[in-house]
Amino acid sequence: MSAKKVPGYRDATREIDEILRRIDDADEIDVDALADDVERAAELLEICGDKLKAAEVRVREVSQRLEAEEDDEDK
Repeated sequence: MSAKKVPGYRDATREIDEILRRIDDADEIDVDALADDVERAAELLEICGDKLKAAEVRVREVSQRLEAEEDDEDK
């Protein structure tokens, strides 16, 4: 059994949009499909949150490194 590939941020947000559109456009709600969609959307939101946190850490690290280099140049 192969592991499911983790989507990138952009793909995850697109899939969330598709899920929301599918739910919003439905004339009748299939409870089983709705439960699956809500579960998948929750997984995708968690993935997006993790990716945003990781990006924030990377941006801070780069910013701190640039500030340190700037301080070294000023000496």
